[in-house]
This record gives sequence, C-alpha cells and structure tokens, in this order.
Amino acid sequence: MVKDKHGRTTRLILSLLVVVLVAGVTTAGLLASGSGAQAPAPVRTTVSMPSSPTTTAPAATTPPAATTPPAATTTAPVAAPVVTTTPSTTTARAKTAPVPLGMSGRWELVFSDSFDGSSLDRNVWNAHDGWTNQNGVTDSRGNVAISDGRAILTLASASSGAELGTRNFSLKVGEFAEARIKFAGTGHTIYNWPAFWASGPDWPTAGENDIAEGFGALTINYHSPSLVEHSGSIPGNWAGGFHTYGIYRGRTYSSVYWDGKLVRTYRTDDDGQPETLLLTLGAGNQIRTGSSGAMIVDYVRAWRTA
Repeated sequence: MVKDKHGRTTRLILSLLVVVLVAGVTTAGLLASGSGAQAPAPVRTTVSMPSSPTTTAPAATTPPAATTPPAATTTAPVAAPVVTTTPSTTTARAKTAPVPLGMSGRWELVFSDSFDGSSLDRNVWNAHDGWTNQNGVTDSRGNVAISDGRAILTLASASSGAELGTRNFSLKVGEFAEARIKFAGTGHTIYNWPAFWASGPDWPTAGENDIAEGFGALTINYHSPSLVEHSGSIPGNWAGGFHTYGIYRGRTYSSVYWDGKLVRTYRTDDDGQPETLLLTLGAGNQIRTGSSGAMIVDYVRAWRTA
C-alpha cells in the first residue's frame, strides 16, 4: 500500500513537470513572436544603412559642376580697364598746353589770347584810336572787331586803319612769340599794309622786329639805330589762308619761323629792352577796304624757356 502511494505520487510530480516544461516552451515562443521588432533591426542596420550613405553621397557632389558659370564672369574685369582708360587719355590730351611751332625743348606759356569773348579784352590789348601816320593811316578803334573767336582788323578807307598792342605783356630776350593770321590777298600777293611785329619803348633804340609784314609780298624786316635789315619775301603762297608766324628773340639775333619752319635768322643790336607785340593794318600796295582786305587773327601766344 505504501509503495503504490509513493509511485502514484512520483508519477503525478513527473506529469506536472512535463506540463510546466511545455508551458515554458509555449510561453517562450509567444514572447519571442511578441517582441519581433528587436530581431529584424539588426538586418536593417547591417544591410540597408551602410549602402544608403555611400550611394547617395557621391551623387550629391556632382552639383558643384554648376560652379562653372563664374568662369564667364572673369571676362568682365578684362573689359573694364578698356572703358576707363580711354576717357583718362582724352582728358590728358585736352589739358596739354600749346607749344611754339618749330621749337624744341621745354617751354612755359606766359601770354595767350584766342579772342574767345564777345568783345576785345581791353585788359589785354590797347586798341589804338587816333594814332596818325601808322602805316599810312590813322588808327581807329572802330576798325577792330571780335567775331567767332578771332580779331578782325579792317580798313574803313584808305586813311582809316587799325592797330592792336599788348597792354601788360612785352617780349623779352630769350622768349618766343607766335600768332596765327590770315592775310588778305591772292597767292603771293598781300593786300594793304598789314604786319605782325614787336617794337621796344624807345624806337628804334630798343629795336623793331617785323615778323610778317606785307609789302605787296610778305616780308621779314628789322630796325635799330645802326641796322635796317630788309630780309625780303619768303617763297610760297601766304595770302588768303591761315598761317603761323613766330619769332625767337635772342640777345644778338632773332630767328623767324613761318608755319613752324625756320625761314630767317638775322643779327640784332638793340638795347634788349622788352618789346610790345603789335598787330597793324595800314594802307598801301593794293588797297582793299572792308572784309575783302581784312587781317584776321586767330590767336597770339608767347613762351619762355622752362
């Protein structure tokens, strides 16, 4: 009786253990299926994640190829200096001071009048009025006009002419004077008695240099107490058009330039005093009154060596 009791008890314990083991296995399976989010995760991290950064990153680096347009902007700075240098060059030329034609070296402008006003600048010029025996006429201020940037000297009659003289400037030894003038006439023949000249205060002690004087032809002459130098005419057609006439006044000589070319050098023996620049229209030779015989002056300038 006792053995049976123990045997049944033993079999009952074994059966309970089997039930517990089966229930544990079943519970483990259920727990495993309920927590499935943890098991697949290693698959996504070890397979999908590494491939995603490596394949997309190189594709993202290709857009910098679009930075090539800045290469086009590099051409703009090249063009810019061309635009800016042109005006500066033009400005430099506009500010360049005039120089005496035919003369080398460095010169400083000390007198200049281009007759740009509406009337004669009386601070610069004396317009003589009532002077008699001036190349055969009496000078009249009414025979001088300013028009289109030029001084115009005319004969009102065979006895009424014109003369202009610098008021506050006189040509010194070592200086150069120049005027651009149109003398009336045809070809080699000059009408009336016009002149561009320089004369000292005590004539003839201080000398007289006739830079361009019309005696039928255009001539160069000099006067002093002991010298009368008639250099004669210069070949060429000097009438009817503008030409430039200049003089360099040395201490014992003068050199005359027409259109920038040296045409005469002659000896001088005046006392060296400064000489007034003069523009004169008198009566002589072939007389023409009014505009047909006018002496037209574009400018008068003077320089000293710099």
